[in-house]
Formats: sequence, structure tokens, C-alpha cells
Amino acid sequence: MKKILFIILLLVELQALERDSTLKLYVGVFSALSSQNIISVYTNDREYRDIFRDSRYIKLTSRVEDANIALVTNAKSLRYILNKNIIGYNKYPILFVTDYKLLKQTPYAVGAFYWRKGRSQLLFIRDRLSHYNIRLSSDYQKFIIDEL
Repeated sequence: MKKILFIILLLVELQALERDSTLKLYVGVFSALSSQNIISVYTNDREYRDIFRDSRYIKLTSRVEDANIALVTNAKSLRYILNKNIIGYNKYPILFVTDYKLLKQTPYAVGAFYWRKGRSQLLFIRDRLSHYNIRLSSDYQKFIIDEL
């Protein structure tokens, strides 16, 4: 019984660490993309909303029109946001996606964080960043590519 309890506690701790590292990564990326001290983020993904809920640097918004950054996790969400006709170069919110296919699918997504073959991938597209006049710090320069 003690072993089972120990395993359960260990799994809970690992999940908390994963949530914290995910939040830290997105706060860093979103801070690099936006000059705001507190970044308004729109996502309709429940898991990401739970992760961002307690952040001091990310304010969740329920309306995409009110966001600095829209985090898109699936094609349905992407279609919803694009149908709002508020997305475009030099318009806000900035699109950031969690899937390589979504990054290829829309020319308005400036970057993506996703998993491929068990490894995390972070990409930014140079010309898309320049359309938004975004200059990333040296920490993120190695993740900028010219084209997909």
C-alpha cells in the first residue's frame, strides 16, 4: 500500500513539474513576442487555460479580439480565429501554434512549439516575425528559420 501511495505522489509531483516548466516556457516565448508586461492570451484549449490560469505574466482572455497572442492548438480553433477576420500581418493578436501542420497551414502564425519524435521543437519564421516588427532576443535566434 505504501508503494502505491508513493507512486501516486510521485506522479502528482511530476505532473506539477511538467505544468511549471510548460508555463515557464510559454511565458518566455510570449514575452519575446510581445512588449507588454502582462500578456493577454487567448486559447480555447482547457489544458493550456489551466496552466496559464495562475500566471502573474499571462492574463487569459475569453475573446480573441482582446488578446495580444492567440495560442492555437487545433485546426478547428484556427478556423474559428481566422473567420473572425481580425488576423493578418501587422494586426493583433499574434498567432502562435502547437502543431507543425498548423504552422504550415497559416501564413499568419509566427511560430510553433510542438513535439516531434519525442523531442520538443521551437520554431519561428523570420519573415512572419518581421511582418509584426518582432525582433527576438539572442536566446531565441537559433530557433528562427527562413522557411518551412
